[in-house]
Amino acid sequence: MSSATELPLKMYRTKFILKNPSKKTGVGKISIEVYFSRDGKRERMYLPTGEEIPEKFWLNGVVSKSYPHKKQLIQRLEQKLFEVKQQLYQWEQELGYLTVDLIKNKLAEKPVQERDILTLFDEFMEVKKLTAKHKMVIKLNTIRNHLKVFLGRRRMYLVEYNQIFINKLTHYWEQKVGLQPNTIHKNFRFILLFMNYLRKECLLENEFYKEFQYPRMVETNTIVLTKDEAVKLIQYVPKTISESKVKDLFLVLIFTGLRFGDAVRIRKSWVRGEFLFINTQKTGEKVSIPIHTHLKEVLVKYEYDLTPLKISNQKFNDYVKGLCKQAGITDQIEIVRYEKGVKKYLTFPKHQLIASHTGRRTFITNAILAGIPLPVIQKITGHRKLSTLQKYVEIADEFKTKEFNKLEKFYILN
Repeated sequence: MSSATELPLKMYRTKFILKNPSKKTGVGKISIEVYFSRDGKRERMYLPTGEEIPEKFWLNGVVSKSYPHKKQLIQRLEQKLFEVKQQLYQWEQELGYLTVDLIKNKLAEKPVQERDILTLFDEFMEVKKLTAKHKMVIKLNTIRNHLKVFLGRRRMYLVEYNQIFINKLTHYWEQKVGLQPNTIHKNFRFILLFMNYLRKECLLENEFYKEFQYPRMVETNTIVLTKDEAVKLIQYVPKTISESKVKDLFLVLIFTGLRFGDAVRIRKSWVRGEFLFINTQKTGEKVSIPIHTHLKEVLVKYEYDLTPLKISNQKFNDYVKGLCKQAGITDQIEIVRYEKGVKKYLTFPKHQLIASHTGRRTFITNAILAGIPLPVIQKITGHRKLSTLQKYVEIADEFKTKEFNKLEKFYILN
């Protein structure tokens, strides 16, 4: 019994041919020739693929090795042939046999509407909503809305997913939306997740989409509090109740290394002896965290239930900047930012760059400076890969260099 991707050779076979090369440009259109043989009658018909190639790169029905985009072109042609074979097989099952006239009649019928990429993305989102966390669904919806604006009224189909599309979408995110390179990189990781879903659903014959070049991650400034700055925060006396709550929550982040969403969930049942035990929301990792003296002060203050500190991440990020300004964490910091794809060096007061993730990063960096081994830190933070912590080792080394420079200056004679 023939599978959905195989055709009975006794009735028809397929191959690619180059049709009507231009005398001026030498470019021809690649078509799929379908050759029929039934009851001694032989017929041929040609189905367009939408692909073109200069005749000099087309040798006996094969793309030349010297063609610059050979791999991508072959992958798109294979995908198109796969779709054609599936359709022919379905018609053969329906009609019993195929001829050129029967196929022409079928093609003349109102075709089943091919699903475009946005429609497929919507289906992907519906599937993800069943298992994905709310934060991921929001991210997917944002990408979907960006795609809709980027495509405008044009319908885009899978056969059009190529390097040109990737480059144009990257340009749109850089120039029109103003996204940073690492955000664009993460967006494409979600799109690749979508493409993997299509592959598993047998809507793609191969993984051609993995062969393209996507925007890479770039090095960015990691903002952490130094030991002296952490002391300033601890010693600062808040002026309002709301400011006091923001301070307390920030200290919890600094002395646990927890992500923001986990810190506001802390309750008494998580405390066993001198440790916090928690299943993290993002990864589901089970972690145990030693209770630092300053952390315990906060826990006792709220009777080991931090739900009264709950606040939206965005509001916390706004308020913590003001808190750190009042605490005197205001040194000028130079950071790298990208504006429409152009790398720029900008200077800001440090408090303006502080956000909820600064707490977790401060915990990791200062733990390294305190001499705690990376595997121990990994068990506390729940990082799955030890290599992820390596960048914090480099940050800690920078801090050590700055502190050592103080010793250098100490011995300078006037």
